[in-house]
Amino acid sequence: MTKYLLLTVIMKFTLPSFGQELVKEYYSSGEMKAAGKMVNGMKEGEWIYYYTSGAKNSIENYKQGKLHGHVIYFYPTETKQGHEQWNEGLMNDSAWYYHPNGKLKSKGIYRLGQYEGMWKHYFENEKLERMVNYRDGLPEGNTFVYNEHGVLLQEGNYHQGTEDGEWKFYSDEGKLKWFGAYQNGKPVGIWYEIKNGKQKVYKKY
Repeated sequence: MTKYLLLTVIMKFTLPSFGQELVKEYYSSGEMKAAGKMVNGMKEGEWIYYYTSGAKNSIENYKQGKLHGHVIYFYPTETKQGHEQWNEGLMNDSAWYYHPNGKLKSKGIYRLGQYEGMWKHYFENEKLERMVNYRDGLPEGNTFVYNEHGVLLQEGNYHQGTEDGEWKFYSDEGKLKWFGAYQNGKPVGIWYEIKNGKQKVYKKY
């Protein structure tokens, strides 16, 4: 998540053992930006970051200077924005992100810093927006897209990050409008349109 990129003033308080320092960082305007501990010059344990308003920006955990453990992000209102798991500098395992109203926005799993498996995205009214499956950070397999009323709008397949195979597109009322096939992200063959209950050729590729 983005933090303010302003000039900071760093104050260090050296602890008597293990090369530990308590560190406080300040924005150039004087407000506290961050507070945490450093060991042998590297961030260690819990660090708390702040907006210039004084509200928490994030809570981060470090191990030998790398993000490690849970990381929580906040909106300026201090409503939770996201919750991630990190392992030695890479996002790993489950993650959750939230709308400003506190409702779930998306959830899924990271593997070595990349999307992996099924990710689900939601509207602010808690209706499912889309489902996308990932492999090695790229969309792979079936995907579904819905409108805010829960009506299916699109369904299709990805392979190595591009559209592949049959795709179907529906109206806001859930009626099939177009369908056809993709290959390596490009439409191929004959695409059809459904109009007034009848199927006709829409376009040939």
